[in-house]
Parts: sequence; C-alpha cells; structure tokens
Amino acid sequence: MLRSFLLLLILTLAACAPRPKVVVPEVEPTAQLVETLLASLARNAEAAHALEGFARVRIVHPERRLGANQVLFIEKPDRLRSETLSPFGTPVLLAATDGEELSVYLPSDRSFYRGQASLENIQRFVPIPLQVADLVHIVLYDPPVIPYVDTHLRVDPQRGYVLTLRGDGGVRQEVVFDGRLRVRAANYYLDETLHMAIGYDQFDENLIPAFPLTIEMRMPQLDTRATIDLRDIELNPAIPATRFSLTPPEGVPILPIP
Repeated sequence: MLRSFLLLLILTLAACAPRPKVVVPEVEPTAQLVETLLASLARNAEAAHALEGFARVRIVHPERRLGANQVLFIEKPDRLRSETLSPFGTPVLLAATDGEELSVYLPSDRSFYRGQASLENIQRFVPIPLQVADLVHIVLYDPPVIPYVDTHLRVDPQRGYVLTLRGDGGVRQEVVFDGRLRVRAANYYLDETLHMAIGYDQFDENLIPAFPLTIEMRMPQLDTRATIDLRDIELNPAIPATRFSLTPPEGVPILPIP
C-alpha cells in the first residue's frame, strides 16, 4: 500500500481529454517575440508559490491503474502534503515532506514510515527521475527550465508558439505557448527521444493570473500516463510549516521507509 501511495504522490500529473484548437496570430518568430515568451515563462514562475485544495488523481501504469481523491498542500521550493481520501471522505493515507524528510501514515493498520526525501529513496518505489521540488514546481505552473545555450522559435498553427531551448549534450526542451502567451506544454528531450511531456489545460480565469486546473504528464520510456484535476483551490495561502510534517499517533512506532 505504501508503494501505491508513493506512485500517487509522485505522479500526480498527465491527461487524455481532447483539447480545443489553439488560435495563434500569424506573426514572424522574431528575437523580440522570443524575449516576450521567456518573460511570460518567468512571470509564471513567480506568480504562484503555494497552493491548497482538492484534486482527483488518475494514473495509468504498466503494473496498475489508480484513481483517488486527495487533499493537497504545496509550497515552493519542495514542501508537499497529500491526504488520500476514501469514497466516504476519510483519510486512508497521509504523507508529508518538508523537502528533507518524508513521512507516511496509513491509519487503517496504524503504520508510520519516515525517511529522507531523497531521489534515491523515492526511486525505491517509483523508478522515475523526479525530485520533490520538480513536482512542486510543475503543479504550481512553473515547469523546470533546462540550462540552455540557444533558442529557436517557430509558429505551429495547431499548437501555438513553440520555443525550443537547446542545452549541452543533446538536451533540449520545447515550451509551447498559446495565442495568449500562456504555457500549454513543456516537453523534455535527449537527442530525439522524448523523456517527459507536461501539459496544462482548463484554465481558471477567475484566478490572477489564470491558472491551469488540469496538469498532465506523460513518460513514454516508462509507459506511464497520469492526470491531476484540481478543484476548490486557493493560490498563495499562508501554510504553517507544521503542515509539512507528520507525528505518529501515540503508541505507533516509526518505521524506516522500506
């Protein structure tokens, strides 16, 4: 059960719903437009630093299919709390990390686990190269940007503005913007191989700036797809630091994460 939870905790991303056609103005991909898109990407990174609310998580994985409702508390750079709910709305699994320590509690059998929130520890359960900090930034509409040495921009009438960032060693990233300069996708490649595709959809225009309520991730090399649909969220709330740690109930021993 702990293994299933960590899959939920880490892969809270990627969707399959059809998307409306993107309308993009017919403009030349100039250096000035590249700077405008990079500035838009930077504004997104600064807009949201925390979130709390509810989410419906669905995961398709070679070994299992999972679906769960969760309560989420997220704060940059690497704090996360997830409470997985039963169909009756009661917590069946709680997990929290402050970026250094990961704690997991299963109320049904009163099992409490604690360990370092390291990539190595996480990968004992889910073999994907995703730090907690990366997950936090992705959910907060701030997809990680690779170190890049040059850029290339093209206009795709079906997708939008496609800004390619090229790094060293064959690493590159595509960032796709719609006609309103909203980030709709971030795709990560090594040479010609796609390793991760992140998508954003269903924007809430009542939030300032508009914020995506559907976050997607696809990892073709792992044959994994997942989606998180947010609802009743609050952006940038003041979340107490204690929210990102768990204390075992009296009489429950602390076990190492297996």
